Amino acid sequence: MRDDTIYEDGDVKEAIRRLPEPVYNDRMFRIKRALDLSMKQQILPKTQWTKYEEDVHYLDPYLKEVIRERKEREEWQKK
Repeated sequence: MRDDTIYEDGDVKEAIRRLPEPVYNDRMFRIKRALDLSMKQQILPKTQWTKYEEDVHYLDPYLKEVIRERKEREEWQKK
């Protein structure tokens, strides 16, 4: 999942905070599994790899909304 490796700036952290609980839990599971495999110096079995066409940008709608809200706030503060 590409969104699991995105750099966490303020907007991304807010988008992650807004994720529904099951999506957030799935994200944390993938990150913990990656850290565990890294510590063990193992590779995820190929049968468990995410195929490119199955990769979902689950964070995208939340991130777009956070960015839109931030820009709107900045516009209001200019006035």
